[in-house]
Amino acid sequence: MTNKKDINKRRNKAAQKKQTQRKTKAAALRKRPEAQVQYRPGITEMGAPDGFRSIGMAQAIMEYGKPLNEYLGREPRGTDDLNMLMQTSMLLWNHALNVEKDEADELEKSDVVKVLSMTFGLDLAAAEALRKRMVDRRLSLFPSDKQPKERTTPFMIMRKETVAEIKPFPYERLKRSEDSIPPGPEDNALIEKIKKLDQFMMDEADYGAVEKLLTKTKDAAEKRYKQWLVDRGFPVEFHGLAQCLHIYFDFVYGYMHDDIVTLKTVTLSYLTEFFEDFLLRKVYGEPQEYIDWPPAIKFFYLFLGDKGYMEDPASMMTMINGLELRFLHTLKKQFS
Repeated sequence: MTNKKDINKRRNKAAQKKQTQRKTKAAALRKRPEAQVQYRPGITEMGAPDGFRSIGMAQAIMEYGKPLNEYLGREPRGTDDLNMLMQTSMLLWNHALNVEKDEADELEKSDVVKVLSMTFGLDLAAAEALRKRMVDRRLSLFPSDKQPKERTTPFMIMRKETVAEIKPFPYERLKRSEDSIPPGPEDNALIEKIKKLDQFMMDEADYGAVEKLLTKTKDAAEKRYKQWLVDRGFPVEFHGLAQCLHIYFDFVYGYMHDDIVTLKTVTLSYLTEFFEDFLLRKVYGEPQEYIDWPPAIKFFYLFLGDKGYMEDPASMMTMINGLELRFLHTLKKQFS
């Protein structure tokens, strides 16, 4: 008869074997940054018809709630305003769903009007007009016959309200020094943090430890990368590229992948997934703002080369160069 001790022993052995396999695979990927993994279709390939676009649920609710800014009477200020607008959008979203399904009674309608009145300082007539506007808005933006048939999908199909002109990144204005900037003490401290994150990935460390280190690393990376942009002579208008790093670190170290992924082992397929799916789902911004990410990540690898994390960042930069034009096409498909 098999006892509990034997079962645990076999489980530990199996876990060790799996960990060894993943380490071996990661080591191979470090030597082959061009290696391919299974391709995952991006958000723009979710079957949105002409005049519509695919959008994640959180972004859908934020897009839906845009008119609420008018009733705030000013630009949103800080987290409190943003949370209030998001909560109100979700309230109206759920109410509109109930209305569409003919499940909203008079009491629910009255409660929604009272919330809108108190939130935005409206009289009851104006609050009722806003309620009706938002009910109609949801039906117009997200018609039920356009939505994915699978109820479990995290995407919505949204009508395009405006057409944005997507322009390429203005490389012609980007002047910089070709001289490398050797690492200083703060740079060395950052690289040690990144290497520790890499080791956490290899060891499949507890996510709590990873998350804690990841937060510190993202902040340090943004600070040191911005200083590098200054030192390399990038014009002031491009110093904001450093703000693009947080979401990339989240993708590399905080997102579930099929393989062990670090800054050194990101493959072409994973970069494609980042630009054509993850970034568009996780970042809510104006359409033109997205064009900053390919150059921001590309120059970050040059920074990592200067600071000694990578011997040759050229392969990563070449892959991003190849994706940049395709990403521009993706943005035009999504927003134009």
